[in-house]
Amino acid sequence: MFKISSSLKAAGASLLIGASAILAAPPVFAQSLSDVLAAVRRDSEQMSAADQQRLREFQADRASQAARMTEARNALAAAEARGRALAAEFNANEARLSQLDQQVSEQAGDFQELLGQFRSAAGATMPLIANSIANFDYQGRVAGIAEIAEARTLPTRAQLERLPKAMLQEMIAQSEVKAFNAVVNGVGPNGSNAEVEVFRIGVFTAATTADRQFVEVGRSDTAGSTFLTAFPKQPGGTYASTMRSLIQAGEGQLVRAPVDPSRGALFSILGDLPTFGERLAQGGPVGAVIAFLAFVGILIGLFKIFTLFTMGGAMRATAKTKQAGTGNPLARVFEVYENNRNADVETLELKLDEQILRESPRIERLNDIIKVLAAVAPLMGLLGTVIGMIITFTAITIYGAGDPKLMAGGISVALMTTVFGLVAAIPLLLIHAVVSAMARGNQQLLDEQAAGLVAEKMESLQGGRA
Repeated sequence: MFKISSSLKAAGASLLIGASAILAAPPVFAQSLSDVLAAVRRDSEQMSAADQQRLREFQADRASQAARMTEARNALAAAEARGRALAAEFNANEARLSQLDQQVSEQAGDFQELLGQFRSAAGATMPLIANSIANFDYQGRVAGIAEIAEARTLPTRAQLERLPKAMLQEMIAQSEVKAFNAVVNGVGPNGSNAEVEVFRIGVFTAATTADRQFVEVGRSDTAGSTFLTAFPKQPGGTYASTMRSLIQAGEGQLVRAPVDPSRGALFSILGDLPTFGERLAQGGPVGAVIAFLAFVGILIGLFKIFTLFTMGGAMRATAKTKQAGTGNPLARVFEVYENNRNADVETLELKLDEQILRESPRIERLNDIIKVLAAVAPLMGLLGTVIGMIITFTAITIYGAGDPKLMAGGISVALMTTVFGLVAAIPLLLIHAVVSAMARGNQQLLDEQAAGLVAEKMESLQGGRA
């Protein structure tokens, strides 16, 4: 059927081509119908030969594909047979393994129960040893215990002794005060890791001997391993100084030493405590103003104490010599007395009172400023308290009261400004009291000496009359 259809198509195409050629060619070259028919037959035979060739190629390719299909099926069957054989072997091995485990349990007897107790104790002890500072001095203990705890074979007696030996070594390490070399994070250049000498107090406290940075045991979140790392914020004050003394102490010397029984938690909290500069920063602008007022007031008070003290000394010296001059208030009072020695008593008394009134503002100068600053400082502290409470209630309104840290900023402002105000007011009040007392003492000395001069003048006049 395929051959007939192809022949008909070829014949039609040949007729069409021939007719086109007859119509297009000049009449003088027209061909006969027999030539056209012969040409059509030749074309049909050529197309049939080509079709036969393609058919043979297709049949040969189908045979090749069938052969490959048979080969693939044979390979699949072989793989399935191997899989069944491996499954049977696996099941046999599992049965054999179960039989061997049962045999081991029967033969081990009490030793198997001892191994279970060992694994339980190792599971409870290994985290404590791994998080101990002494673990970096005595290395390899955790790996040796973990190897036995995770093994499926029965360990030897020597291997079982690793756990009690490690526990005994940990207890001994709690009483040791010694130095050892270890890699510490954050002590190298630019916060890198470096191998340094570490001085430890038992298993509680440790610090580097070079720069005396306190270190703790850290744990990796991904690998779960432990490492030594320096505290981000180092505890200072007496802790750093006593650790320095301990590191520099000689053998047999008795010194104080910082011990953190929580193995770093308390030192971490101490490092998070704000410093003096951070406390000042918590006061905000109001705290800065109070600190400035306190500084100015104390500076003025010290200046006044110095000037009044030197003035009082000079006046007491003048009171003994009765020397007139311009060096101090009493000398100037004597100068007025000398200038009005021949005047009557009332005039002399008025002149002396006038000079004392002129000297009083000089003696009491800047006293009122200290008093005003002492009164303004607590008021500024109260202002800072109100501002801090406003900040706190604003945070509560926006974020709620679930997180106390959100309110800590406003509370810090409120409390620190109050502290600043009281700290500034108390010394200023004391200084004002001292300055006022010294000023009154100098004025009293002027009044006493002026009254003595007037009395002396009256006695001289009464003696002349007699």
